[in-house]
Amino acid sequence: MTDAAPDVVGRRKFPLGLVAWLTGVVVALAAIAWAANAGLLSWETMVGMRVAAQQFVDQNIALAYAGYVALFVVLAVILFPAQLWIIIFGAMLFGFWPALIVSWFASVAGALAVFVLARGALGDFYRAKAGRQLARIEEGFRRDQLSWMLTMRFIPVVPYCVSNVAPAFLGARLPQFLVAAMIGVIPYAAAYTFVGAKTAAVFDSARPPDVGSIAADMTPVMLAIAALPMAALAVRYLRRRKPAA
Repeated sequence: MTDAAPDVVGRRKFPLGLVAWLTGVVVALAAIAWAANAGLLSWETMVGMRVAAQQFVDQNIALAYAGYVALFVVLAVILFPAQLWIIIFGAMLFGFWPALIVSWFASVAGALAVFVLARGALGDFYRAKAGRQLARIEEGFRRDQLSWMLTMRFIPVVPYCVSNVAPAFLGARLPQFLVAAMIGVIPYAAAYTFVGAKTAAVFDSARPPDVGSIAADMTPVMLAIAALPMAALAVRYLRRRKPAA
């Protein structure tokens, strides 16, 4: 009896989500490798798909923007973690500045939709998804809501989708949540929009990409993304010092 208990606890703590995510990545990479070897995925094919998508956007710009925002909001509402990939894809279609603006708007709209639904129709669904994360951050969150909401977006202490759900259950006020969302999505939206714009430039060239030049272009962006957690920690530190001062 006593020897069996640690086993049960260990099984409960086993990171099944991480295993599922890694399995999905491996399967996706294997599928890409198979398609490339079979001739189904070539440079010419990808360039052709990019041209076709760009032509559709040019001919249906209003529909493309509306569809982009709608897709972003729907995936946010169902807590499907694909927003960063959508931002990259949007930048490939719209260009850097239009994509940055529409991605910022879509991110804030998605966050607001999740926040409102978490307090209403989808409350039980979201609580089941975020329940274990809420207990970890509740004490610090109640002490300083704004800095914690910014921290959740800058530092991966919780999954990105949970950063929209948790404030609704922990008593965040809507104005503070909106401020945190509007500020918090800017760095990541800008970084991944830049990645998408660079990717579009690669596809627009007449030849396959040079890996070295791509790495040189992307390195500053990756360093900026890595520095975001430090910015969040600095905000929390300064806000903690204010009452003492």
